[in-house]
Amino acid sequence: MNYSDHHVCRARLKNVLLLLILWLVSAQFLGASAFSINELGARAMGMSGAFVAIANDGSAIFYNPAGIAFQKGMRFEMDGLLVEGFFRFVPTDVPPGTIVPSRGFDGYIRPKVVPVANMYFTKDISKKWTLGFGAFAPFGLGANWENFHDSDPANTKFVARYVSSRPLMQSFWLQPTAAYRISENSSVALGIAFVHTHVFLQQSILNPLDEGRTFGEKLADIVFPGQDTVLAGRSIARLLPEGRSRLAGTSDDYGVAAGYLYKHPASKTNIGLMYRSAVVHHFTGTGSFAFTKNYPLKPFVGIKEFQKRFPDQNIKMHFPTPGTYAIGISNSAFWNSTIAFDFTVQDYRRFKDVIVNFTQTKDTGTPAEARLTFDFRNSYAWRFGIEKPWNTNTIFRAGYFFDRTPVPDKSVGPLWPDSSRHNFTLGVSRRMGNKEFSFFYQAMQFINRTTNVPANVKQLTNGHYNNYANLAGFSMRIHLGSPTIDTGR
Repeated sequence: MNYSDHHVCRARLKNVLLLLILWLVSAQFLGASAFSINELGARAMGMSGAFVAIANDGSAIFYNPAGIAFQKGMRFEMDGLLVEGFFRFVPTDVPPGTIVPSRGFDGYIRPKVVPVANMYFTKDISKKWTLGFGAFAPFGLGANWENFHDSDPANTKFVARYVSSRPLMQSFWLQPTAAYRISENSSVALGIAFVHTHVFLQQSILNPLDEGRTFGEKLADIVFPGQDTVLAGRSIARLLPEGRSRLAGTSDDYGVAAGYLYKHPASKTNIGLMYRSAVVHHFTGTGSFAFTKNYPLKPFVGIKEFQKRFPDQNIKMHFPTPGTYAIGISNSAFWNSTIAFDFTVQDYRRFKDVIVNFTQTKDTGTPAEARLTFDFRNSYAWRFGIEKPWNTNTIFRAGYFFDRTPVPDKSVGPLWPDSSRHNFTLGVSRRMGNKEFSFFYQAMQFINRTTNVPANVKQLTNGHYNNYANLAGFSMRIHLGSPTIDTGR
């Protein structure tokens, strides 16, 4: 290979890496288990993700990293997922005169079809050792409840905007992994991941039913001097400009993943175990505030007074993403098919609250600490899948899984419009030489949920939530340096 060939190869590699970066940073998704994304890997999701005991492609780094120990040669895989979500909320009680859309408020995702991407690379370096690398997003959140402009009449706006109107979280795991063959039929693996996470939370502030009253009391001496502070505060709360806060931050932390896989050839049975650690994210970022310009109190209190009370400033946040524990079993002894069953638990009990620390608190409306309490419970999922070869080069798959939400009634709202769900999946793979192309479709039906929590009356989040999503995934994997790709069965 001459110099020009090397130059071309380097240019192509640079373009591929740029494409991967752009593909990965686009990942965002509103999942059923709060902010977990479990739909990674087209081959795995054709079987509803019941893949812990199979783990025979690159996505094993996500499902069970011990599986890469049985994958020979150099392999590369790219997976993509498209999500089309429908999220609707019909509030139970609203302020008089509020206009609620006929089908409820729409928490649409923008763009309507969202890409979620991941990629994997593996290479055996000896009979015992295999190395791999995965870049994937196991956690993400994205929705948009803003059916309004700031200048619109208040009675046309999304009623629960004081809780959240636009949340976004993207968490990327970049995970080098080493797998070791303990014996001919068993392996273990360990991966140390660099975890980069970005969060953004936008919401309205100065809710006239809640914190607007407290802020109104601070202005009572200016607007109604000599009057009862509490009564004046209630009156002022209804006359305040509508405020909006935007909190954004990033964190860089580390996580751990481990796996074990055992194969029993005589019974054609595999057993797999997987662990992914919880990660406590420490965010640094900024908080900014804005206010509508036209409001009844304008002659008494100018907009500068509100800007003074709510200055843009640096903030710190922290909260955990849950650990994941999974066990799976698969069998290939019947009907020339592989049948798999998984049980997964995520310890969302760690996710009790999100703490926001402000830096400018003296003579302002921002507290030293704002604590958003959620008190999640653990979630779990039962997964069942089957795959059957149609011929030498074509494999069909199907599956079902049930996923229990970790979100309690008191925390259901525009930030977590969540419920347990039923999922049905179909998939197919087609081998072409040293390449394999896989596709899957998933119908995600959230169980309709109605909340009636007295503590949420002022937040206007009680009501009926009706959600549904379509997901379609695709992947390409290549056995580099080989004229054919093995079945991995």
